[in-house]
Amino acid sequence: MKQRSRLVLHDVHRLASRYHWGEGEILAMPLSRRQAYLGLIEAEEHQRLLGALEQEG
Repeated sequence: MKQRSRLVLHDVHRLASRYHWGEGEILAMPLSRRQAYLGLIEAEEHQRLLGALEQEG
């Protein structure tokens, strides 16, 4: 599988897992919108990680 195809597959998986959207819905979105949603997911994950680290320390 080509690198770009793997990246798209990964993006679809993350968005479908989080928002429960279908592949067709995700692929129909403009790339900039998909990236914005992925950025929100990443920001939440970083916040969660920072919170967990603060609780440990």
